[in-house]
Amino acid sequence: MDVRSNLVAIMLATAALAAPASAQQLVTTTYGPFSITNNSGTQLSGPVYTISNVSTTATLQVRYNAAATHCSDVRAHILVDGVERGLTAFLGPGQSSAMVDVGPVAAGAHVVAVQGEGRVGGCNTGVLVGWGGTVDVVTSVPAAQTAADIPAPGILATLAAFAVGVLLFGPWRRRRR
Repeated sequence: MDVRSNLVAIMLATAALAAPASAQQLVTTTYGPFSITNNSGTQLSGPVYTISNVSTTATLQVRYNAAATHCSDVRAHILVDGVERGLTAFLGPGQSSAMVDVGPVAAGAHVVAVQGEGRVGGCNTGVLVGWGGTVDVVTSVPAAQTAADIPAPGILATLAAFAVGVLLFGPWRRRRR
């Protein structure tokens, strides 16, 4: 290898070792409360609760929190950009589902929708009349970089700089004698 090839190899190795990993931060946002009157005549709600412009870099998780005013059990179908990606268990009044992982998704803005489904019991005699609650959405965002996050050059950068100096100036020094 000639001097330039060595220099390029050292620079690439140093950049790979010195580059910090891209950090992600998870953010939870609660939407609602909402209340929906169902007019579909079935257990599956015709209207859905829609959350527009949910921005994330990849992570997308959703939890449905049933309203305490429910008189029967409801579960939630979770749709992302119009496609069903998850389903909660049936929840009694005031209960919350587990966090449902509906990602990863492409970085950018998405539309998250929640559609209620009832079952016979309590005041439900075969038709879901109404449902509601809140929705918790977890997304990922790039972590803010602070001065403390920027690493000092350290021993690897010092060794790389020394190696570059030897490779660049060693042959030049020998020719000058």
